[in-house]
Amino acid sequence: MRRYWAAEEFRSVLRLAAPIAVLQTGMVFYNTAATLFVGRLGPGAIATVGLAGSTYTLLFILGLGLLLGIDPISSREFGAGRPKGCAEVLAHAIPLALGVALPIFAALSLSGPLFALVGIEPGLAASAAAYLKVLRWCLFPTLLFAACRQYLQTMNITRPQLAAVLAGNVLNAALDYGWVFGRLGLPELGVVGAAWAMVAANVLMLAVVAAVSWVVARGSGYRFRGFRAPVFAELVRIGLPAGLQLLAEVGAFACVTMLSGRIGGLATAGHQIALNLASLSFMVPLGVSFAAAVRVGQGIGARRFRSAARSGWSALGIGVAFMGLMSAVFVLFPAAVAGLYTQDAATLELGRRLLLIVAFFQIFDGTQVVLTGALRGLGETRIPMAANVVGYWMIGLPVGGWLAFGKGWGVFGLWIGLCLGLCLVALSLLAAWTHRARRLAKDHPEGPAAPLSEISELVR
Repeated sequence: MRRYWAAEEFRSVLRLAAPIAVLQTGMVFYNTAATLFVGRLGPGAIATVGLAGSTYTLLFILGLGLLLGIDPISSREFGAGRPKGCAEVLAHAIPLALGVALPIFAALSLSGPLFALVGIEPGLAASAAAYLKVLRWCLFPTLLFAACRQYLQTMNITRPQLAAVLAGNVLNAALDYGWVFGRLGLPELGVVGAAWAMVAANVLMLAVVAAVSWVVARGSGYRFRGFRAPVFAELVRIGLPAGLQLLAEVGAFACVTMLSGRIGGLATAGHQIALNLASLSFMVPLGVSFAAAVRVGQGIGARRFRSAARSGWSALGIGVAFMGLMSAVFVLFPAAVAGLYTQDAATLELGRRLLLIVAFFQIFDGTQVVLTGALRGLGETRIPMAANVVGYWMIGLPVGGWLAFGKGWGVFGLWIGLCLGLCLVALSLLAAWTHRARRLAKDHPEGPAAPLSEISELVR
């Protein structure tokens, strides 16, 4: 019987993780497409997209993290057989998404002075700031899309989100081709055209998932009866540490992007190629991480605690296996993969060498992101936050900065520091999940579904 349940949980995680992983890959491919198209304009254009994209992501990720509280709360409600509770979570997540988008939008408007303060090359700083003036309008549709997407996937609904992302990518690629180069009857906007393409694609994605979410919520019988402070407070309680964790993680990579800008345009371009490829491979275990959060949360809501623990371990196996494969690809074919982005010999060589560092940390990267999701399914977001702050900001970045500027290793030193920090985060989260999973399987009795408040106390 135990083997049956282990196999069933593995299949359930895989069924949910596969479309989410495709969806996540589709999301990051927006920036990949932009890099591929503007790469034909030269290394400066690649550096512009990389610097602007990293800056946008640094601030956007805090808003996205706040919405990750949807995962454990809504999935527990679904696991307990209360779909109305899922819709209520979404109703309170929408104003949270809009509320957090406004200050982030204002902060992105100050990117020019920020780049000057950091010491980015003036030409690169000006082009990246112009790109961000357009890209910031993505905030509102993207955060609302994230809220609807999280709501749907906690109920094992993934096809509408996947269809939305696929349609958005088709539109994005077509508009990239048209606006960057002045084709398809569209004006030639150069690098900024790629930013406008992403805005249009994100509006299309939101339209699709918002319509589906409305139909599903109404079908559950939910009707908005007014604002409920406890639901909103629980979203913030779980989401705020998750947002800070993502800010610490993504902020470390964004910091390296800015520091590479101080080294020069070539270093930034090579860094952007390595970062983009690392981000692409990361999307699959990130999708598995979302599935882990949902399946662990559903198991907790149904009071099937051993099943919840096995779901987390199954997700970890899937994530590590995929990242092992990607590590082999980056080791065996670094020049071929980097050559998709540029034909500039110096940029290509730098990107190829950085990919060897990326290959080394793939399994650690898969481990830390999947276990972050599994812990989030328990409502635990503080431990991943602390691990990322210590691993990256107290150890990884100081070591990387010392190697880059103190020892003269340049962008390679920065990436070695990132690699060190990431490995430390992965090991600490593995220890935390092992402890929590043992407690789940041993200490909590299984039984009928319990109210959300009781479940929250059980897993804290």
